[in-house]
Amino acid sequence: MRIFNIIKYIFAAAITLSTIFPSGALTLDQARKLYKEGKYKEAAPTFKEQLKRKPNDGSLNHWYGVCLLHEKKYDEAEKYLKTAAKRKVLESPHYLADLYMTQYRFDEAIESYKEYTEALSKSKKQIPDSIETAIARARKAKLMLQYVEQVQIIDSIIVDADSFFDHYKMTPESGRIGSAEALGVDIPENVIAYMPQRGDKVFFGQPSDEKGYELYSRNKLLDNSWSKITPLPDGVNTPNNEAYPFFLNDGVTLYFASDGEGSIGGYDIFITRLNLENNTYLKPENVGMPFNSIYNDYMMAVDEMLNIGWFVSDREQIPGKVTIYLFIPNESKQTYNLDEIKTDIKSLALIRSIRDSWPENANYTDLLQQLNNIKEIEVKTRPDFVFAVQNGKRYTSLDQFVSDEARNLFVKSAETRKNILDLEAKLAELRLEYTPSQGTTRQRLSAEIHALEEQLLKLYPQPEEYENQARKVEIESSKQ
Repeated sequence: MRIFNIIKYIFAAAITLSTIFPSGALTLDQARKLYKEGKYKEAAPTFKEQLKRKPNDGSLNHWYGVCLLHEKKYDEAEKYLKTAAKRKVLESPHYLADLYMTQYRFDEAIESYKEYTEALSKSKKQIPDSIETAIARARKAKLMLQYVEQVQIIDSIIVDADSFFDHYKMTPESGRIGSAEALGVDIPENVIAYMPQRGDKVFFGQPSDEKGYELYSRNKLLDNSWSKITPLPDGVNTPNNEAYPFFLNDGVTLYFASDGEGSIGGYDIFITRLNLENNTYLKPENVGMPFNSIYNDYMMAVDEMLNIGWFVSDREQIPGKVTIYLFIPNESKQTYNLDEIKTDIKSLALIRSIRDSWPENANYTDLLQQLNNIKEIEVKTRPDFVFAVQNGKRYTSLDQFVSDEARNLFVKSAETRKNILDLEAKLAELRLEYTPSQGTTRQRLSAEIHALEEQLLKLYPQPEEYENQARKVEIESSKQ
């Protein structure tokens, strides 16, 4: 009888344990290990089960709230993170602030970030620079939310992030966007580039040796080879990342993406213009909401023939997917009047419904059909050069030369002209350095400037001389 009672007790205990820890369930230590590895979905059920027995446990509330946050279950996550914050779990205000940012509750985000910095100070722990940056971005986003542009978003499609450019169907006049293989140019394989209609230039972002991604360009030379890769002039590249360039047809208006100063989260889209007087770019401006968000937004392009634009965003998307938005560009920026709109401005800023941006009785069927009818065609580019030989006879490609000597002389003329442009740019930089300089630095710069000026004086007549020689040789060869 005594043995039977012992067996009965063991059996009852096993039933109790199986209720608390079902077959296959993780222990708390195992769940915490998964949590630290970033495997939030796998860890969440154990934290949830433990909370049934300890609903006021600060750590359990924090861990489960963070798991829900990463699963984008924001409303549920808020409840648990608030409980954890009240229980003085150090990191909870940080995660609460991140949650508020996703919902565009910027005032609450700022307060939670401040609460986090105060908690760190009391614990005598260093405040990361990233928190100050987060507060600055929250403040900028709060201001930006008051000036959301009233733009018509006419369509959106969800695509794979690594091939989004395949869905940009632009008229040939607007150029092409694509990979190195798609554009047929020697640039890094993992970057997305823009090539204007003529096909004589390419612009792209790639990692630099000293900074993050920077914007670069290459030019096609007379012999159809490509020039060396050179960074864009001053004004766009920063110590942070810049990528995804696109130029309007004027050749001076540049859209690009940056995650540096002025961004509200991840990549933001910026606009700038080339100052032709000194070959530098004006200070870039953030294009604002709804184009930009606290997520990654990039690759804005505008087809001026159809008056339609595109941009990409990973806002509220699963990893590996992005949304391409099509919109109608405004001639001038028009923002929503917050006192008149019926829709929540946060919803308009996040583009939760594209139809909310449409005017009454809007119909974009014809425009979208026109866009779908665009076919990739070979673009007829302008000639690389025009070289007058004699009596109205003109060459527009190197293949037209009869004489190899004449061709080489003409190429030498073009190379000399390029050399002159490079030296003039360098001379302009030295003159800018010279003005504020003093002492031995000023003397050195003066000597360098004088030497360059002497060199340029010798070079200036040479291109024309080479062309005249080429013309003479070509005419003589044609007579034979």
